[in-house]
Amino acid sequence: MSGSYGYCPALPGGTGILPDGDFSQALNPGDHNITPNKGVVFAPGWKVSKGNIDFNGTTYWDMDGLCSVDLDGDLTVGGIKSSAFKARKGTYTLTFVMSGNGHCGTPLKTMKIAIDKQFTTFTWNTSSGYDVQDGDYATETWQFQAKPLSVLAFTSEDPKGTGCGVVIAGIAITKN
Repeated sequence: MSGSYGYCPALPGGTGILPDGDFSQALNPGDHNITPNKGVVFAPGWKVSKGNIDFNGTTYWDMDGLCSVDLDGDLTVGGIKSSAFKARKGTYTLTFVMSGNGHCGTPLKTMKIAIDKQFTTFTWNTSSGYDVQDGDYATETWQFQAKPLSVLAFTSEDPKGTGCGVVIAGIAITKN
């Protein structure tokens, strides 16, 4: 990576109770990406939990001006998880920006989100060029019940060896 891009930008309005959900404490790869493997901490409070991922800089593609993660890294499916964060018992809302990498693989990109044994899946369809390369993304939400210490995980559910998956950015958790 050449040049100095500083840190990833902060999410306007913050990330709620989730530390560094916008990766703003991580160095910004700019118009590049890095591909950390399982076990590597790629941003403060975030670790690769499966395979590898692509951590993309703010100008690699347009994701609302934020650094982003493609859950399918170098010809593998991957996942990330947060460090444990404090919450009070109750209902919370997870908000994040989502798209799909339409450069390769099947058009349907699927990920599983898990918090404290609760989970859901989200799918993005890159058909007809509706993908991150063309600046297409949407804000998604999911409600869950928190425990005093919670861990958030995003895991690709794409076929083995894909290499292009769901792309996420701007992750926040707020109490309802």
